[in-house]
Order: sequence, then C-alpha cells, then structure tokens
Amino acid sequence: MQNDIEHLKELAYRAGELALKLYGKVAVEYKSDESVVTDADREIELLIRDEIKKRYPGHSFLGEEYGLQGDERNPIWACDPIDGTTNYIMNIPIWGVSLGLIEEGHPQMGVFYLPVLNEMFWAVRGEGAYCNGELLVSVDGSKLHQEDTLCLTSNALKVLNTESAECRIRCLGSIAAELAYVGSGRMTGAIGLYEGIVDMAATLCVCFATGCEFRHLRNGENVNIADLLRIKRTEEPFVVAPPKRMELLLSTFHQARALT
Repeated sequence: MQNDIEHLKELAYRAGELALKLYGKVAVEYKSDESVVTDADREIELLIRDEIKKRYPGHSFLGEEYGLQGDERNPIWACDPIDGTTNYIMNIPIWGVSLGLIEEGHPQMGVFYLPVLNEMFWAVRGEGAYCNGELLVSVDGSKLHQEDTLCLTSNALKVLNTESAECRIRCLGSIAAELAYVGSGRMTGAIGLYEGIVDMAATLCVCFATGCEFRHLRNGENVNIADLLRIKRTEEPFVVAPPKRMELLLSTFHQARALT
C-alpha cells in the first residue's frame, strides 16, 4: 500500500494548503445541529472526494459535510475536511485534514495533517504509524501520574465526573488530534462522546497501529467499527488508550461512578 499512502499524504497536504489559503477569509455558518461550518470545509471535502473517486472508483465516500456517496457495502473513505473547525475559525492551531479508509469493519489506512503545526500523521494496518517520517510508539504504564495528560472531548467533559482522575485534563477541540497524540505517546488516553467516524477513522488507524484499544467506557467492551460506521457517531462514552492504561482509566471512572 506504499503508493496509496503516499498519494493520501500528498492529497492531505494539498487540502491543508488550501485550508491555510482560505484561513480567516471564509464566512461562518451554523448547521442544523448548531455546529459551525465554513466554505473551506465544503470546498476541501469536494476536492478530496473527487480525487478519491478518480483513484478508487469502486469505493464509497463518507464526508462530514455531504454525507455518504456510494454503497455502504463498499470500502468507505471517511473524511472530515477540517476536524476542529471551531479552532480553525478562532485561530487556534489544532485543526487538520482527516481521511481514513475503512474496509470490512477495520481502519485500513489513514492520514491526518495539521497544517499550522506542520505535522503529518499516517498509518497503514499492519505496517505501523508515523508522524513526519518518525515511527510512533504509544506509551503504556501500570499507574497514572498527576502529570499524565488525559484528553476529554467537550461533550464528555459535560457529562462525566472527572474529579477522581489522577491525570491532567485536556480538551484540544479536535478528536482526530487527540487520538493522534494518544497513538504517538503524548497523551495518556482520550475519552469522547458523540464523535463521528469521519473525525476518527484516520487516527484510529494510527492508534491501532501503535497497540491502543478502542472500548466503551460503560462496559469495557470493544467498540465495533462496522456498527459505528452504520450509526455514524458514537452514542456512549468511549476510551482510546494503550492496554494497561485502558484498564486503569476504566477502573478509575467506574469507581467514581462517573457514568451515573
């Protein structure tokens, strides 16, 4: 898949450069769910979708802005043209282009590019994960320290009791970035809620390639990617973390009755 991932990296870079070109020059609108969208989101998604359809005519495409194009039974490219649109609008540098391939319920490859930070994450199933050419390794451990950093998305922060968490709490405004940082060992783990598969497909591939797990916070069971692709967005809190830290986080939040 070497040629494929190189093509995806080049495409993500082009999309990121377009986002930078439009930075601060686009009107802001609100979608039906009150989330924000810009012309940059739409233009970049169309650019990526057109390129993917040319190269992979038998595949389908699921985008944040225009939904599913093609048959759900095909391999599906899940794309968020700008994950972290609010950050993009507010001139906060943590936002990026996310594109991942899901086939038979598994993320097969993905790229996530943060243009302002000049960080390109990519992964291919069974071939490892990288950032700017450096092989990534997640960081596991048998205990949590107060200086470890744990990401919670804004929705998760609103409903979970975090008082018992030993770690520093962070919310970066981009679930794709949060997962990329878990996979690269910068973050202890990430806990989210109501996050879309289009946001996560690429960096879930990064996390899986570095040995991380993706589980429901409530019962500890693995999240079924095929089901998530069908419903499009997580309906319950989830955790992404390396195995030992996963058990610590599950135990911490259950003991605190964070879900009640």
